[in-house]
Amino acid sequence: MSGGGILSLVNYQVVLTFILVLVGLNLIANLRMLEQAAPRGEGPAAIRPVSVLVPARNEARNIRRCLRSLLAQDYPLLEVLVLDDGSTDATADIVAEMAQEDQRLRLIHGQPLPQGWMGKNFACYQLARLAQGDWLLFTDADTDHRPGALAWAIEAAQQNQADLVSLIPHTVTHTLGEQLVLPIIPFGLLGCFPLALGKWLRIPFLTMALGPFMLFRREAYRHVGGHRAVQGDIAEDVVLARQVRRVGGHVVLLDGSEQVDVHFYRGFRESWHGLAKSAFAALEYRLLPSLLMIGFYGILFLRPVALLFLGLWQGGMEDPILRLTLFQVFLGSGLWYIVAVRFRLPRSVAFLYPLTVLLTILIMLDSIRRSTFSGIGWKERVYHVRGGSLRH
Repeated sequence: MSGGGILSLVNYQVVLTFILVLVGLNLIANLRMLEQAAPRGEGPAAIRPVSVLVPARNEARNIRRCLRSLLAQDYPLLEVLVLDDGSTDATADIVAEMAQEDQRLRLIHGQPLPQGWMGKNFACYQLARLAQGDWLLFTDADTDHRPGALAWAIEAAQQNQADLVSLIPHTVTHTLGEQLVLPIIPFGLLGCFPLALGKWLRIPFLTMALGPFMLFRREAYRHVGGHRAVQGDIAEDVVLARQVRRVGGHVVLLDGSEQVDVHFYRGFRESWHGLAKSAFAALEYRLLPSLLMIGFYGILFLRPVALLFLGLWQGGMEDPILRLTLFQVFLGSGLWYIVAVRFRLPRSVAFLYPLTVLLTILIMLDSIRRSTFSGIGWKERVYHVRGGSLRH
């Protein structure tokens, strides 16, 4: 290789290292943002009624654990409403049995799903219409809440004068496949998304929330139109958060890894389908940002690993370029390790991250394919996005 070519490659590697450092700084800024928003532990300043709203479709595997954790909350003014969205398993029977033992729990049988609606969104819409609380907590049936989680979140909402509080939960993994795929949720959110910058600049597109825990002030929820305003959105959690931000509301994201566990999926296949369902939708079906994300992850996290293995194979580790590549791989592992420790993920995440990134890229491509051609299948329904509208 000519001297000019080597110099260009060195410059490229220096720029790549600089970008990795920026990702690290972004991660630190986002973690500081989470810490600053965390409640002081003094308890809620005012106790107002809370409606906990749980949409459930074929959740017999999870629903009992979820409801037990919700009914064990140390918050005094609480109602728990569960909407059974046409389950074909024992979900409704389990909820009905538990409702006989605790008057705070109520089972609602959902109406047939209209065209243009996502199943979860229509379930949440029906639940919100029946809710009596001043606060509305939308939570998923696969969550497990610590006894103080609700009071902790209410305190955070009051302390930050928030209209919407969402938590990054602890992701429970049961299989190696889940351990390979699911860490992208906290890492992608905190490492590669400038949340702190978005908060400072007040840019709605840089606002994020996670569906397992969405705590709204009732007035704020109504002001943005509730789930009716996002009826056909697959990534309704993200869209709702951006709607709140767009109208001048305050969205707070918290580290909820000590407060809420979530059993997102079981096994590799279900994890793949679950992420493919919403990956493209989370970027608002924008092809260019999606392709840029794929390129960003590939160049930043996969290329250095490929170059390092090639250098080891050729026995050329004395090359300064490969030494810089080795530093990039160590830096990448360090960033993933920070997230793994913070959110109680397996430490192996730090060493397996190239596989996680590769699978993430493939899942995003699959998400684009499904959204564009074959439709998005979930919970025994298939959704098709055509001309900006949703059909099932």
